[in-house]
Amino acid sequence: MRRLPVISPSTLRRLCVISLVCVSAIVLTGAAVRVTGSGLGCTDWPTCSRGHLTPPLQFHSLIEFGNRMVTVLLVVVIGVTFLAALLRRPFRRDLAWLSGGLVAGILVEAVVGGIVVYTKLNPYLVAVHFLATMLLVVNAVVLLHRSGRDYSSRARVLVPRVILRFSRVLLVLVAVVMSAGAATTGAAPDAGGAQGQTVAKRIPVPLRDMAELHSTLALFLIGVVISLAVALHALDVPERVRKAARMLVVVLVLQAVVGYTQYFTHLPAALVELHELGATVLVIGVVQFFLALSHRTPERDPARLHAVPDLGGFADSRGPAGAGAGAGVGAGSGAGAGVGAGSGALASLPEGR
Repeated sequence: MRRLPVISPSTLRRLCVISLVCVSAIVLTGAAVRVTGSGLGCTDWPTCSRGHLTPPLQFHSLIEFGNRMVTVLLVVVIGVTFLAALLRRPFRRDLAWLSGGLVAGILVEAVVGGIVVYTKLNPYLVAVHFLATMLLVVNAVVLLHRSGRDYSSRARVLVPRVILRFSRVLLVLVAVVMSAGAATTGAAPDAGGAQGQTVAKRIPVPLRDMAELHSTLALFLIGVVISLAVALHALDVPERVRKAARMLVVVLVLQAVVGYTQYFTHLPAALVELHELGATVLVIGVVQFFLALSHRTPERDPARLHAVPDLGGFADSRGPAGAGAGAGVGAGSGAGAGVGAGSGALASLPEGR
């Protein structure tokens, strides 16, 4: 009977990177469907139209069907990643569960997407569809982080407990801002159908009111993150934590600039797409910031360790005539021990100095 292949930690990590890229890509292709008014370009699901799997050669049908094809690619990539997590040696239960979460999430997304089509782009379901995709992004980021870290022992917290608790509140605040943004999209006109198609119903709230609510919450979030970044720079914390906070501030400010610009320029398609990209980067940045608050040592890849030749018996295989050489090797081993000690000291330092 043929044995199953063994997947190394480094191979699984590469697959986790590809999974994160594909999950992020589905956010952008979904946004392209919306800004081009192609949500009903395919009126059936899983086929494009009743009795036809492929789309007609029409712009909106091709855009919507292209988004579905990206989803198929995502399903394949995530399925391969899940199988790789099961075949990984040494086996990690947490990685298997997280990769399985991606599989379950994309299946749920496919069902929700079908319901969205059959309900003629119900704005509330469209918002749920978008927020569920963002949860997939969170899952993919955590999976990628864990795939390269040793989680067999407790983490070393790098910040005071009050900062850690404050950061958990930040995660909730980001979720609220994202939900308000999804509701604003549901009230915006460009989320409906294109000319000649059935125009989707909108959330019955004036766009200006939803935009003001969303922008107010976003400005509050920016203030909270800036305060957190200032506090981290005043405390004795590793530079990698401060850098993560600075990057989060930059992403938030740029996202706010794009948001205000798209509103006052009447929602041009390119800026709406850029705003969706910014939302994805924001989610990735927030999760990475939270993960940077604690330290776990990088996990060693057994394949790389086995690639180092074993020279332990070299000196013993030499006769008396090789005693001097053996002594030289011994001296070299002493020097190697000193290097090893230095390497241990470096390993004890926080990451990303």
